[in-house]
Amino acid sequence: MKSFTKIALLAAAAFALAPAAYANTYEDRLAELRAKFKASDKNQDGKLTLQEAKNGGMTRIAYGFSSLDTDQDGFLTLAQLEAQLAARLK
Repeated sequence: MKSFTKIALLAAAAFALAPAAYANTYEDRLAELRAKFKASDKNQDGKLTLQEAKNGGMTRIAYGFSSLDTDQDGFLTLAQLEAQLAARLK
């Protein structure tokens, strides 16, 4: 009976801690976005083209590029993407 109690307590602790271990906060996602943007912006002009997004592995950004490009100028800035992220997660 003692081993069952220990197992039950360990299982309860694991379930309680799991959300904290996998928490993906706004700040985490923002840091990830900034890092991916910087790595994908190969010419370092502060603008992300559709091709840069594709080549950089930013598949979700590439897929929704036209809707994310709110001013329809053919590129995305980090500020545009940060605004979209904030609107979704805050």
